[in-house]
Order: sequence, then structure tokens, then C-alpha cells
Amino acid sequence: MTLESTAIRASDLGKPRRLKGPRLATRRGRRRQLWPVLALLPALVFVIAFDYWPLLRTLYMSAQGTNIFGQPTGFVGLANYASMFVSTDFRHTLWVTLVFTIGSVAAKLIIGLAIALPLAQRLRGTGFLRAAVLVPMAVSVAVAGLIFKAIYQPQLGAGDRIAAFFGGGEVGWLTSPDVAMVSVIALDAWTGIGFTVLLLLAALDGVSEDVMEAAGLDGAGPVRKAWHMTLPLISPTLFFIVVTQSISGLREFTAIQILTGGGPANATHTLVIDIYRTAFGGGTADYGASSARGVVLLLIILAISVVQFRVLEKKVTYS
Repeated sequence: MTLESTAIRASDLGKPRRLKGPRLATRRGRRRQLWPVLALLPALVFVIAFDYWPLLRTLYMSAQGTNIFGQPTGFVGLANYASMFVSTDFRHTLWVTLVFTIGSVAAKLIIGLAIALPLAQRLRGTGFLRAAVLVPMAVSVAVAGLIFKAIYQPQLGAGDRIAAFFGGGEVGWLTSPDVAMVSVIALDAWTGIGFTVLLLLAALDGVSEDVMEAAGLDGAGPVRKAWHMTLPLISPTLFFIVVTQSISGLREFTAIQILTGGGPANATHTLVIDIYRTAFGGGTADYGASSARGVVLLLIILAISVVQFRVLEKKVTYS
């Protein structure tokens, strides 16, 4: 080693060393992996703050006793859950929730198919009718609830006037326990029918015309083609509608609260209304019992979704 080379190396000791080769590539790769994490960080903060933290808080409160101001008074274990399931009123609430959910999903699906199947035909005027069917999507549930409440007004509302035109008397749309549930389901179906028809029209537009023509050549009529060809081909969309609208029905609050508030005689007292009343409507803020009911609602939604995926998805044809 010469004296000159030694001097050069000694002069390089104070200079920053530059990374070369694999080490430089590794550092750049880490930086590239860090950018997606930083981009997702704001959304992650919102998800934790508004989804996971309320869920954890609800689980905590469900095992707490509360005073009249809603403040935790101590750990009570499963007492809030036990008091629910021994109550006949709570079992009635679960039954009403199930009836409302099934009725809502069935109404949206049946009426949606009755509207979408004719509109799927390429005929003159169907474009305007498609746009008209989507109008309920632009109306909020609160506004629609006030409109329907005016329609259901005794004697003065359009509902009783139509009934009188056909020879009927006062129906009691919101005051009769036998009719109130139908009235609430009608509002929920009207507000959700636009979205349902939109999905069905998109699915029907994707059905191959060649397949339908082949079925017609084999002698299949309109009813057989709809039952044996169209419905199986759009079964993924039907399955999606059933799952999402079931969850929506279990969580529905606005329509019921505006029209009946859970009445008359608790005929429309669903689980979500029960959660609201327990927390805010009983004169005391029983957040512990209300949180326990919220956890039960979450478990019901999960259980129904799992059953639907295990049972109904087997009937779905993906092609």
C-alpha cells in the first residue's frame, strides 16, 4: 500500500458514506412501503374513533350498572343480559323485529322484481320510468316519514280517502296494532325500492340475450324463462339484496320512530326502538341495559348473516 493511497483514504474518513447496491435498494423499498401506511393513517384514525372505540365502549357498558345520569356504578357481569331474556316484553320485541325485517325484505324484493322485470325490456318510455323509479333514493327517510304520516292521518289523509272510495271505513293506519306494522313496512319498502330496482336492472342488463332466445326456441314461455333462466342468472344480486336489506331492516329506526314510535301497544316496538327507549325514553339513562341490547343486536346481525351465507349462497349461481 503506497503512502498516496493511504492519504486519500484518510481524507475520505470525514465524508458521509453513500449506500450502494442491495442496502440502498432495501432502504428505498422500506420508504415505499411506508407511504401506503401514511396514506391510510387518517382513515384508520376515523375507523378506530367512530367504529371500534364505540364498540369497545358498548361492550364495557353492557357489563356495568348505571345511575339515573348514565354514569357507570360498578361491574354487574351478565346481569343486564339476564334481565333481558327473562322478560316477556323483550321476547316480544325480538319477534316484532323479526316480523318487520322479513316483511321489509320480502316487500322490497317482490315489488322490486315486479318493477325491474318489465323495465328491463327495451321498449319506448322505459328510460323515463327507470328514472321515475329512482326518485325515492333522493328523498330522505325523515322527509318520507312525514309524508307518509300525513297520508295515514285518520279521515283527512289520502289513505282513508282511498279506502272510503272503495267502500271501506277508517283503517287506523297508525293506531291499529294489526295495521301499523304494514304501514311501517310500506314506508321502509318505498324508501328502499329505488336502490333495489337499480341493482336488479343492472343485473338484468347483464343477462345474455342469446340465452333467453335459446330458451324461447325450446318452447319456454315468459313465466318459465323468468323462473328457470332469469332468476338463477341474477341470483348473486338477489343474494346481495337479501343480505344487505336484512341488516338494514334489523337496524331501521327513523321510519318507525317517526310513524309510530314503537306503538300502538308495542306492535312496532323493534329492538332498535327498545335500545333507544332504554337509554333515553324511560326517564333514566340506563346505558348499561341499552348497551347490552346493542350487543345482542350485533350478535343477531352476525348470526343471520352467517346463516344466510351458509344456506342461501349455496343456491347462488356464479357464472
